[in-house]
Amino acid sequence: MAQSVTLYNLLISCPGDVKDEVALVESAVDEFNELYADPLGITIKTRHWEKSSYAQSGGKPQVLLNEQFVNKCDAAVAIFWTRFGSPTDEYSSGTEEEIEIMLQSGKQVFMYFSDKPIPPSKMNGDEYKKVQDFRDKYKDRGLYFTYSSDEEFKKMFFAHLSIYFLSDKKVKETVSEHRSKLKLLGINENGQLSEKAFVFPFVLNSQIIMQEYISLIKTMYKEIAEINVGSRTPVSNALLATFQRPVDIDEKERDFFTAIAKQLDLELPDSFFELGNLCKDSLTSNILSGPTLNGSPKEREKYWKIQKLNETISKALEWAPIEEAFSGMKCIKLAVQNCGKAIDEDVEITFEVPQESLVTLSEFPQFNNEEMQYLLTDCEMSVLFGINGTADYIGYSESEKNGRTHYNTHLYGLPGYIPDYSDDFIEELNDVFCYTVYSNENKYIVKLKVDYIKHNTTVAFPTVLFVKKEIVEIPYRITSKNNPDIVEGNLKIQN
Repeated sequence: MAQSVTLYNLLISCPGDVKDEVALVESAVDEFNELYADPLGITIKTRHWEKSSYAQSGGKPQVLLNEQFVNKCDAAVAIFWTRFGSPTDEYSSGTEEEIEIMLQSGKQVFMYFSDKPIPPSKMNGDEYKKVQDFRDKYKDRGLYFTYSSDEEFKKMFFAHLSIYFLSDKKVKETVSEHRSKLKLLGINENGQLSEKAFVFPFVLNSQIIMQEYISLIKTMYKEIAEINVGSRTPVSNALLATFQRPVDIDEKERDFFTAIAKQLDLELPDSFFELGNLCKDSLTSNILSGPTLNGSPKEREKYWKIQKLNETISKALEWAPIEEAFSGMKCIKLAVQNCGKAIDEDVEITFEVPQESLVTLSEFPQFNNEEMQYLLTDCEMSVLFGINGTADYIGYSESEKNGRTHYNTHLYGLPGYIPDYSDDFIEELNDVFCYTVYSNENKYIVKLKVDYIKHNTTVAFPTVLFVKKEIVEIPYRITSKNNPDIVEGNLKIQN
């Protein structure tokens, strides 16, 4: 699982005669990270000219190094032994300049002077005198320590590193930064996040709405009416007629199509149901592949367009009462945002809504058994009422550790048996609208749990919330697993 850490850059500043100490600093930092990166979210990364600099023209070497990484460091460790380093324009050595940059910026500098024995081959009187003079410069400021062996240096440096980065102040600052920052937001009618919520007309999340169904059905009627294939002519071959059965639209279907056309103010031509000499071949037809139709391309096209029209009208008639039930209803959309630097888990949002304003599941539109069957088996209710994710926020299901199991079609009894879908329907509604609602005097206390929310991430609520009267504001409180603080606020509502 991804996690967020606070990264500190540590500058290693030293002349070239203390390579062993540079390796010891790297080792001490690795040990610190191994111990504290996971539990405290603190990580230290070393910066040194040998590994952090790159070739660059257009400036003096030390100035370029300062811009590349020195100025970006949070602390520094400076080490001296026999050499002092090459001078810069403003200081006696690059190391001295780096130390002064850090000190003048108010940053921590760990400074060490080696008292290890000096082999004659390494001795340079002038260089060593510069080191001693520099050491005398800082002796009254308590900024440095001395060591006599590599082992002593590593122990001392690790202790100083730990004391500084694990001090109460530093840990508190780091832990504070390494927390989630949660708040409640609104989503407007255009799907955009906002610091306030908006009340707007509810629209079911459907691929096609009733107005589109009507427009599509009218177009299909027109296309069929424009296909003229003529009337049927008698078949003279008696043997052929035995296997070639004429295809017709029966009287019941004609009455159905005519009644729908009348409701849509459409006039059907006399030839609307004529299929010419279209026949069904009884020898090659089967249940799985459907009828084998013999006829001209236009005859076959007209037949299949009529079948498609029948299917589309049936779907529209199933959809119509669902859309009608929610016509005129209003809703709000909410989301929870983590604008902090750490992930969070087991987030619980608690908010208050006046009882007179919130539509609960007990007040949900009522449907007959067939309509409930249609919603359960032909629709995805989590989609119909849900809030789709966008580039700005993810859908609720993406934050769930264990996805919910929605309704699956059940097999009931004998063929033709129609079960009572009311219990399944209520169970599915409770799963889709996964809020816990408590009544408290004249208010509803609503709770929602979000399993997991990454840093810099916004999670939409699972569904819209239906409202029936004006709401001024929504007081809320957020608690979570990884943040001991309780977040409280008021989300303003624009009606």
